[in-house]
Amino acid sequence: MSFALDLSDRMAGHAAFSDILRRLESSGAARSIAAEIETVTEPPSDEDLHKLLYCAGVFVQTDDLAYRRMAQSIALNSLIVAGGDEGAYQRGRRILTDLGNFPALDRVRREGTETGASFLDALRRTLSRELNTVRVGDHWIPLTDFQKDAWDELPDARAIAISAPTSAGKSFLVIEHLCRQVERAASFRAVYVAPTRALLSEVSAKIQRRLGEAADVRITTVPTQDPSGPDRQVFVLTQERLQVLLAASAVTFDLVVVDEAQNLSDGSRGMILQDSVEQAVSRSGTTRLVLLAPGARGFEAVGASIGAPDLIVARSELPSVLQNRIQLRKAEVGNALELDLLTPDGPRRLGTYRSGRGFDVPDSRLAAAALELGSTGGSLVYATGPTDAEKVARQLSHDLEDGGDPALATISDFVRKHIHPDYTLAGMIRKGVAFHYGKMPTLLRETLEGAFRDGHVRFLVCTTTLFEGINLPARNVFIDTPTRGTRKPLAPAALWNFAGRAGRMSADIVGNVFLVDYEDWPDKPLDAFVGYEVQSAFLRTASEVPDRLLGALGGAMPTESPHDEDAGRVRAAAGLLISKAAGDEVRGYVDRTLGSLDEGLRNRLTEASLAAHEKIGLPATLLATNWTVDPFGLRRLYDNMLEKVAEEKTLKLIPISPLAKGAYDRYGKIFTRIHREVNCGDVGFAGLVSGIALRWMRGVPYPVMLAKAVERQKRYDDKRREVNRIERERNPGSRVRDPGEIVVDDVVRREFDLIEDQVRFRFVQLGKAYIDILNIVLRETGQEGLIDDVYDFPLALELAFRPSPAGRSWSSACPGSPRRPSSRSFPTAISRPMLRASGWRESRTSARCASGQ
Repeated sequence: MSFALDLSDRMAGHAAFSDILRRLESSGAARSIAAEIETVTEPPSDEDLHKLLYCAGVFVQTDDLAYRRMAQSIALNSLIVAGGDEGAYQRGRRILTDLGNFPALDRVRREGTETGASFLDALRRTLSRELNTVRVGDHWIPLTDFQKDAWDELPDARAIAISAPTSAGKSFLVIEHLCRQVERAASFRAVYVAPTRALLSEVSAKIQRRLGEAADVRITTVPTQDPSGPDRQVFVLTQERLQVLLAASAVTFDLVVVDEAQNLSDGSRGMILQDSVEQAVSRSGTTRLVLLAPGARGFEAVGASIGAPDLIVARSELPSVLQNRIQLRKAEVGNALELDLLTPDGPRRLGTYRSGRGFDVPDSRLAAAALELGSTGGSLVYATGPTDAEKVARQLSHDLEDGGDPALATISDFVRKHIHPDYTLAGMIRKGVAFHYGKMPTLLRETLEGAFRDGHVRFLVCTTTLFEGINLPARNVFIDTPTRGTRKPLAPAALWNFAGRAGRMSADIVGNVFLVDYEDWPDKPLDAFVGYEVQSAFLRTASEVPDRLLGALGGAMPTESPHDEDAGRVRAAAGLLISKAAGDEVRGYVDRTLGSLDEGLRNRLTEASLAAHEKIGLPATLLATNWTVDPFGLRRLYDNMLEKVAEEKTLKLIPISPLAKGAYDRYGKIFTRIHREVNCGDVGFAGLVSGIALRWMRGVPYPVMLAKAVERQKRYDDKRREVNRIERERNPGSRVRDPGEIVVDDVVRREFDLIEDQVRFRFVQLGKAYIDILNIVLRETGQEGLIDDVYDFPLALELAFRPSPAGRSWSSACPGSPRRPSSRSFPTAISRPMLRASGWRESRTSARCASGQ
C-alpha cells in the first residue's frame, strides 16, 4: 500500500497531470448540464484520458481519501465524456469496481453483452459485487464498500455512529438491520428516533413495506405501549414522543436508532434528544444504540454523555456520485451566464451559457437560472423561508405551460378542494412547479415530495425543511444565498448537507449544485467541505452562556423572543438541571456531562440547581417529564390552580371533550391561564390559539379552518379601512393607508404556522404540563375522583385525531391508542392512496390499533 501511495504522489505531482485532470473535470461538468455551454476548455485527448485512467487505477489502491476521491472523479467524468471509447468505458468500470461503487456501476452499464470486457475483468467485477450483495426482502442488493463495512459492524456493535454524505444509504442500511432483528426474534422492541413528523411518516412507511403483512409486529408512531399487543414492537417517534413514552412506562428497548443525530447539538430539542436517549440506553444493559448523521464528527466525545462510552464510529466522506459545484454570474454583455467550476484550487472557468431570457434582475435571477439550466432530472431550488419559496415558485411557473400531466391535475384539484380554491400552489403545480415548507400539512407535503421523486414535479422550491431527514435527492440544486429567514447566516454544514442532495444514487452518476452570484456572497461556505461538529447542546449552553444559565436558575428565566436566539436553550438547560436536582442526581449529572468545564462553574451550577428546586418545591416526577417548560412558570401555574380550588372553581380547571357544550369558553380560559402563568404571555394571543386548537381537536377539515382564517382577515381589514376612513375625515391631510387585497397564500401560511408551531408543538408541551399539575392538585386536595374526567387534550393536539363524541377518551379497539385520523384532508376518490402515501397504517395486531401521523 505504501508503494501505491508513493507512486500516486509521483503521478499527481507530474507537471502535465493537473492540466489533463482540469480539462477532464471541466468537460465532464459542462456535458452534465442540460444546456449547451460555450466551453473554454477542450476535453483531453484519448491518449491523455487513458493516462488519467491509468493513474486512477493506482490511486484506488491506496487508502488515501483524496486519491480515492480523485480516482472516482476520473472514472465518472471519463464515462461522461468518453462516448464510444470502449477502453475508457471498461477502465472506468474497473475503477468503480475497486471503489466498491456498485450503484454507479449499475447506472453506467450498457445494454447487451459487454464485448470489450475481458474474462478476468468480468470475473473480478462479479466476485466483488457478490461479496457486497445482501438480501433485502425478496431482492438481492449490492452495497457500496462503505455500506458493507457498516453492515458488518452493526450486528456486534453495542453502540455505533454511522456518518456519511447525504444520500449514501445510511438509513436504508439501518432500517434493513432493524427489520432483520425483528424478523429473527420472538420478542423485540425497537425505537427509531427522527426529528420531524414528516420523517416519522417516511420511516414508518418504509418499515411497513419491508416487513409486509406480518400479523404479530406492531409498528406505531404513537408514544403508547400496547400491553395486550405482540411481543415485537417498533416505535417510530420524535424525541418529544420518546420522552412521553419513557415517562409513561418502564419500556426497555433492544435497539435504539437515532436519525439525524447531529441534532444532539440543537438547542432545547438537542437536550431532549440527549436525555431521552440516555434514559432509553440506561434501562437495559443489552440495549444497542445506532446513531446516523451526514458528514459529522465529534461522536466519540458525545458517547459518554448519552451512556455509550464504548461508541465506535463508521465514517465515509466519499459520495457515490459526482457533485459539481458550479458558480453562476450574469455576463457583462447580453443575455448570458458565466459558469465557473469550484475546485479545491479555486474557481475554474467552464464557459458561457447564452439564452433568449434575460438575467439582469437580481431578484429573479435564481428562478431564471433554474429554468434554463435545471429543466431535466428534477431541481431543488432553495428559498430562505415560506414567503420566499412562494415568490420563487411563482417566478418559475410564470413562463411555463400546463403540460397536461393527469397526476399533477389530480394534486391540483385536491389542493383547491382541501386547502383553498385560491391557493396558488394549485395552479402552478399543473406546470410542474411546487413550493414546500415545514409547516404545511404532512399529507400535502408528502404528496409534493412523492410527485417530485416520480418526476412529475420538475422544480421544487424548498426551505431548510429539506436540509435533513427526508430522502429527496435531485439532479440539480440551486442556491443564491447562504442565509435563512431574515438574513440569518446558515451553518456551513447545513448548506453542504443540502448541496449533497445533488445526484441521485442508483439514478444518476452526477449532480450539479448551481451557486447563483456566489462571488457576491459575504462568505464562501461552499469553497471547502464543512461537516457537522456534534456536541452536546447542554454542554454548549453551559460553556457559552454560563452567566445567563446561572441567572435562569436564580429565577430570571429569559422570555421567548425571536430576537433572542439563546433564550430557548437557556430555559431548557435550566429546566434540565432543576429536574436533575429534584431527582437528587444533579451532582453526578453535572460532573459527567460538563466534565470539561471549570470545577468552580460546575459547583455553582449544582448549588444553583439545588436552590432552585428547593424554591420551586414541585415533585421530581413532574419536573422529570416537563423540564422543557419553565419550572418557575410551572410553580406559578400550580399556585394559580390551588387558588381556583380554594375558590371552589375546580371544575373550571378541567379540560373537557372538544365536542362538549361550553368547550370554546373552557379551552379559551385554560389556554389563557397556561400562557399567562407559565409564559407571562399575551392573553389575546392565547385566545386566538385556543380557537384554532379546538377546531383542530374537533376534526374540522382544513378548507373550513382556512376559509375561517380568510374571513377573519377580511373582517380585520374591513375594520381597519373603516378606522382609516374616520381618521381621514377628521384629518384630511392624514396619510393612513388601507390594507390591500387579501393574499390567500399569506393567510394560509400564517394558519399553518399557528397549527404546527403553537397548536401541535408548543401547546402540546404546555398542555401536558398543565394536565400533570392538575392531577397533582386534584390528589393533594382530595379530589382524585375528578382525574378520570380530565380530557387528554395534548394528545389530541399532537396526533390530530377526531375525539369520540361520547366523552373524553379516544374511540379505539385497543388500549392507549387513538382512533384513526379524521377526514380532515382526504378526498373520497384518493383517500386510501393519500393515507398510504402519508405513512398512516393500521398496525397488524389482532386488535388493529391505529398508528399516528
